[in-house]
Amino acid sequence: MTSSNASGDDGVLSPPPSPFSDLELLVIPTDDLGMVASDDNTPETAEAQPALKVIRKRKAAGTRRKLTYISRHFPTEKLKNDQQEVAPQKEDQQGGSKLRSNDASNVNQDDTSKTSTLPVIPGRPRIYYGLNIDELSSDSSLTDVPEDIGPDPFSSDVTSPRIPTVVQAVKVNTKKVRVPTKSPYFASAHRHRPTFLSTLPFPPLSHETFGLMQERLAHDPFRLLIATIFLNKTPGERAMPVFYQLMSRYPTPTDLANAEVSDVTAIIYELGFQNQRARKCVAMSKVWLEKPPERGKRYKKQNYPLKGDGRDVGMTEVLDDNDGRVAWEISHLPGLGPYSHDSWRMFCRDRLRNLAKNWNGEGAENPDGFEPEWKRVVPLDKELRAWLTWMWLKEGWVWNKETGARTKASEELMSMAQGGGIVVEEKDSDHLTVKTVPGDELQSLKAKKKVESTAGEFLPEVSDMGRRNIGIVSANNATSC
Repeated sequence: MTSSNASGDDGVLSPPPSPFSDLELLVIPTDDLGMVASDDNTPETAEAQPALKVIRKRKAAGTRRKLTYISRHFPTEKLKNDQQEVAPQKEDQQGGSKLRSNDASNVNQDDTSKTSTLPVIPGRPRIYYGLNIDELSSDSSLTDVPEDIGPDPFSSDVTSPRIPTVVQAVKVNTKKVRVPTKSPYFASAHRHRPTFLSTLPFPPLSHETFGLMQERLAHDPFRLLIATIFLNKTPGERAMPVFYQLMSRYPTPTDLANAEVSDVTAIIYELGFQNQRARKCVAMSKVWLEKPPERGKRYKKQNYPLKGDGRDVGMTEVLDDNDGRVAWEISHLPGLGPYSHDSWRMFCRDRLRNLAKNWNGEGAENPDGFEPEWKRVVPLDKELRAWLTWMWLKEGWVWNKETGARTKASEELMSMAQGGGIVVEEKDSDHLTVKTVPGDELQSLKAKKKVESTAGEFLPEVSDMGRRNIGIVSANNATSC
């Protein structure tokens, strides 16, 4: 081929002419859809003839197979027509994958305007949550924005710009709610005395006794310790009559040790904590018989009288009088606290150690150099504090209730204390205050309960009616001291 044949008049290359003429070109037959018509004589065409007949029949009738989409949100029921259309589908499957693809493409190309819909049940409307689904359409008013919530923000005719919202932080002062101090159940709230802790009668310095329970039971250490268990968190007005009733029934440690706890509980029931107190009384009586307090045998009492005391003593260790560690002769008895130890030390320890016949130092070998045990005690009980104030004033000293230190009393205070009156313990004062009150006025203050009474005032008087009386000392108790 030359360049002259390949180029035109303007020098542009053109394809070469076909060596065949127009009459010799192959003519490819097509069907009505413009698709290449296959040879009817092929084996594939022969197998697809039944399916093609069905398709042609549908085209002639003008109907198409419905496409049903199953929704998981609505119940569906198969129609009879759908069940009848399953057979052609099986025939399509037998015809091969090629025929199925052609069928699906024909349906999509012929009618693209039809969309899938929910199955329609004849004679029964589809109502869900109060809405008839058959009456809804794409142009339903339910798709519009309601008028009461403003214009549609996505609408093109909205011309007014949106105003941005501004968030400002507001500081709120929260105040604590005060709980009312006045009780809503009573006419007036109970008012505690802000400064006075106790007000007790103060006998004249010339009296031999102050009026405490411990003074009357100093000769019987066992009963004194039982009384301290009853007086713990209980006023003497209630505790002393019950104590006398118990001692009348169980006069000795042996009797109380053999008593039933339930019987003791029934007697002391009105005091409160009756189960604990009954067990303590019975247990202490049993230990008293096994190991009574003895001179030269001291036991551990942790954190008494000061915090940290007794930590260096073993639980089962017994100390003698030559040991400098802090321990006491009654600390092995169960149920005894600081109040019991203070009472026993002030009124019974000197006699147990054979240093004197009583708590006042009577019968001491060297009265001038002898110091009673009560001068080394700093109790917390209000009655014991008032008694120590009275005892130190007898010797001309003012006693400090917090530290135990003493200072010389003034003549004015001594003259005031000589006649007696009342002793007041104030909250912010280290010393108890003595005030002069006439005897008649003191009885009036007691009747009005402005002045308290000591526990010894509620203890029955000593009588001569047998050993069971509270003032008579049994032979067993006398030997234990």
